[in-house]
Amino acid sequence: MDVEMVAKNIQLIIAPVVMISSCALLLTGLLGRYAAVNDRLRAMARERLDLWHSGTDGDGFKTERLHQIDQQIPDLLRRHRMIHHSVLSVYSATLVFIVSMFVLAVGAGTQASWAATAVLVVFLAGLAALLLGIGLAALEIRDSHLAVRYEVERVASLGQQAAPGATPVAGTNI
Repeated sequence: MDVEMVAKNIQLIIAPVVMISSCALLLTGLLGRYAAVNDRLRAMARERLDLWHSGTDGDGFKTERLHQIDQQIPDLLRRHRMIHHSVLSVYSATLVFIVSMFVLAVGAGTQASWAATAVLVVFLAGLAALLLGIGLAALEIRDSHLAVRYEVERVASLGQQAAPGATPVAGTNI
């Protein structure tokens, strides 16, 4: 092997590094979302426990908040699971791209004809895993909007359920 061929092989082997860098950037954002949903789940579980422990005793606010939490926790758990699967998928894609670098190196070193097919299959598997991770992340983003919308609409509707004969304050929807 001459120097030119070695340089060409190194360039081929390093090409998946771009995909690995893309995965790393994506993982940074996904892990931030994962931590945020995790923290929100723990905070809501703690709030529910505190409300339950103190008892509702006819307190409409506590009863309403318990209802909201009971509605939101299953959705948060589902979103947490989606982000979890997304993160695992992107980590898997990173692993497959690293494997593709080794397959490229073996193929370049041995000049085996099967190596080109193997490299393409492994690289496409990495792309499929990355696509799955991005798709799951997109679905979770959509669901996060629905969760925020639910809470805001639920809270906004509270003032509209005022007692009969009550006069709302001017300039408010409550």
